[in-house]
Amino acid sequence: MNDRENALFRVFLEKTHQGLVFKVLGSSFEVISAGDDFLAISGFQREEMIGKELADLPSALFHPSTRDIFEGILSHKQKAYISSFLLKPASLLPGKYVSVEITPILNQSQKVNYLLYTVIDIDHDHRKVEEKVNRNYFMQLIDQAPVGICILRGKELIVESANNMMLELLGKSDAILNLPLALAIPELQGQPILKMLDDVYTWGEALVGNEAKVLLIRNSQLETTYFNFVYQPLKNALGITTGIMMVATEVTPLVLVKQQLEESVASFKSVVMNAHYALLVIKGKNWVVEIANDPLLKLWEKTKEQVLGLPLLKILPELVGQPFPEHLRRVMESGTSYATNEEVFYYHTFEGIKKKYVSLFYDPMLDPEKNVVGVIVGAEDITERVENRLKTERAEEMLRIAIESANLGTWHFDPMSKRLSISPRLKELFGYRPNERINSQLLLSQVTEEYRYMLLRAIKTSVSYGEHFNLEFSITRNRDRKLRWMHATGRIYRDNEGNPYRFSGVLMDTTEQKQDEIRKNDFIAMVSHELKTPLTSLKAYVQLMAFKAKQSGDAFTVKSLSKIDGQVNKMNNMIRSFLDLSRLEAGKLNLSKEYFKIDVLVNEIIEEVALTDKTHTILYNDCKPLSVYADREKIGQVINNLLSNAIKYSDRGTTVKITCESEEGMVKIGVRDEGVGISKKDSEKLFSRFYRVENSPLKTVSGFGIGLYLCAEIVERHQGAIWVESEEGKGSVFYFTLPE
Repeated sequence: MNDRENALFRVFLEKTHQGLVFKVLGSSFEVISAGDDFLAISGFQREEMIGKELADLPSALFHPSTRDIFEGILSHKQKAYISSFLLKPASLLPGKYVSVEITPILNQSQKVNYLLYTVIDIDHDHRKVEEKVNRNYFMQLIDQAPVGICILRGKELIVESANNMMLELLGKSDAILNLPLALAIPELQGQPILKMLDDVYTWGEALVGNEAKVLLIRNSQLETTYFNFVYQPLKNALGITTGIMMVATEVTPLVLVKQQLEESVASFKSVVMNAHYALLVIKGKNWVVEIANDPLLKLWEKTKEQVLGLPLLKILPELVGQPFPEHLRRVMESGTSYATNEEVFYYHTFEGIKKKYVSLFYDPMLDPEKNVVGVIVGAEDITERVENRLKTERAEEMLRIAIESANLGTWHFDPMSKRLSISPRLKELFGYRPNERINSQLLLSQVTEEYRYMLLRAIKTSVSYGEHFNLEFSITRNRDRKLRWMHATGRIYRDNEGNPYRFSGVLMDTTEQKQDEIRKNDFIAMVSHELKTPLTSLKAYVQLMAFKAKQSGDAFTVKSLSKIDGQVNKMNNMIRSFLDLSRLEAGKLNLSKEYFKIDVLVNEIIEEVALTDKTHTILYNDCKPLSVYADREKIGQVINNLLSNAIKYSDRGTTVKITCESEEGMVKIGVRDEGVGISKKDSEKLFSRFYRVENSPLKTVSGFGIGLYLCAEIVERHQGAIWVESEEGKGSVFYFTLPE
């Protein structure tokens, strides 16, 4: 192998080998290469390792018997393994459990020239095996783990369970369950695996191995496979081994690639050319491009003929003045690696100057004398990612400025972890200092009782069905215990699989607006109340005059007074609605709950309506006696309103049908008419305050859009639901439910 090939090989090992390469010098073992993965685990720099003898290296990085194993390899010239030990890195990095494979490299005289000291990070699996011994966890792990897992029981190693991944790795079906392992997989006879499992069961100690060779019959053919494995003894409360958990990951492709790399250093170029990220190898003082793979050519928008064998600054003269030449110069002079997470790269094309964002690493290539002969440059085009991030950052900054200007509080809730993040302003709105620690339960306890259930239901609906969250509610503020009104809006965000990952929104203090509205409602209530007295007197005089007109036989006067009486009744109903609305919005709509028969209440209301309305047929399917715990007067008002609307919005001579039934622990009342129907757009807003349907057939029907709003509020305060099912031209059905 010439100097150039040695340099390439050494740099390649540093980038790909998961450990160290020792050169055998008599009875000494000197480090000549240190892989990036090992440096990351150990916490040491490459220059702290290269050229050091084994004895001069920190003992915490190696198993105590490492030197003995090295000396044994010099004699028997075979691979050796260190199953598991705790590698304690430099500084404050945590210790990691690793396993080691030591491979001898022989020269032409069949003497050991090098030792490949391969370190495999098994910390995660090792600690999992130590910490997770609960059987239920094991069964869940078996079902969901992305590695092969099998539970063996008893001295006979009965296959108790095996996940699909393990069955696939073994090339077997679930027919092997409840059979001894040697009988379930007969080709294991004579292979080391059965002896290793027997030792684990006998001695009760875990065994970890890497790239273990196993012959398996898969798809009716005997295959040579390689596995990383963990054999963990399962013990009862007395510490007696009762079984073994076998965890395996197939690394056959990796081993085959490693074997090919060991056979020929020439494969280095093939690996570079086939890498999914851009790779460039430059040599010499003029930075001549020796290797450039397809992703690199795509990044530069160049062809091979425009790149290979040419100096870098001749290929891209526009690099002058950009940071890349300085990075290369630093690496060439210092011999140390350098990396940047994000750089702006300007380059010329036929279309003019273009800009891309790239992340880069520069690694020096050293000859045997440690002189820098070239640099390997790796690049990733991160333009789309960076532009999306910048766009998001700009949008978030604009949103932050808008929120701060509006003096709004914000929250973010993770439905999976149940973690709540709230802004300092939101804490202030609830009466806390910005640095105080609070949780969702504490905030919920401050919501007044009449709105607490509505708030929880609105949140649940938003998270479950993706509906926008929009609710006004009152709270008792911390410290001063004052009543404050809040208006919250938000929405649920979902990932690509449709799973909710964030529930976010804003909160605004609307106390002043609410107090203005309450004062307005108080005024309406006062005026409405004052109007009731003269209306009551007016109604009495009208009834008295109607009585005298009947006695005198004045038909015209009787008819006229009857119409006046009807208008007085409408006025009374309107005043009652305004009073209820003002009480509701002032938080004074109290519920007097009691147990009563709702089927009886429905009959009473139908009889009352039938006395004054002879234009429609009212049908009622008598239901079985059903009791509810509710405000009888308020529920009667809801039924009366729905029945009156059904008559008002349907033609004379049509039928109105009322249903009553029990359904999943709720009493369900339905009022069906044969009217003009309601569009989907109007149905969504129908229960909003003051909302009126503005289509041609309904323009002549009087009303203020209060009745259905009041119905919805009354039903929701009873922890029920109200909705409409309708189709234009085919009538409507209004339903509401109450807990039984």
